[in-house]
Formats: sequence, structure tokens, C-alpha cells
Amino acid sequence: MGKDRMDDREFVETALRALPSVAVPVALETRLLAGFDALAAKRAARAGWLRRWRDIMWPGAPLWKPASVLALSLLIGLSAGTLMPTANQVSAPSEQTLAALDSAPVLDLSGDL
Repeated sequence: MGKDRMDDREFVETALRALPSVAVPVALETRLLAGFDALAAKRAARAGWLRRWRDIMWPGAPLWKPASVLALSLLIGLSAGTLMPTANQVSAPSEQTLAALDSAPVLDLSGDL
């Protein structure tokens, strides 16, 4: 590599200096900035409910923390649901259990007052 070769940075700087300078019309600049502001407002409005939900779940935390905790709890629930024995695998209930389930529960609501 000789001294006559430019590195990438020098090449880009030389190419940018060689380009003509063109002034941006005021109307175009205004439209671009207004479009950017409208897009930012739309994103902020869309993210507003997400921020409120995040602050209800975990105030002041970044969004990934409550999302990961909820995903982890869903994963634990799904794995527990798949690992639980089905009704066919559970032993048949005894007659004493069936008799206790068939009787109505005794509720004495006036005793609590």
C-alpha cells in the first residue's frame, strides 16, 4: 500500500467537498420537520398506553422487565399444565371422598357477624 492510495475516510471527505452546495427550500424543510413531528407524536401516543401499563405492572422499570416476567410466568404455567397428570392417570377417588363431595357445604354466615 503506497502513499498515493487514500483511505476510505479521506476519499469520502474529498468526494463530499467536491459536491455542489444546494440550499434546501424553506417549504421543503418545513414539511420535513412537520412530518417528523407528526410521526413522533403518533409514536408517543401509541406508546402512551404501553407506558401506563408498564407503570401499573412495575413502576419506573424498562419495558423489557415486566414483559420478561410475564413471559416467564406464562412459560411456567404452560410447563406445569403439561406436566400435571391427566384425569386418566389419577387414581380413582374413594367412596368417602365422593360422599364428601356430594354433600352441600355448611355455611353459617350469621356466625361471622
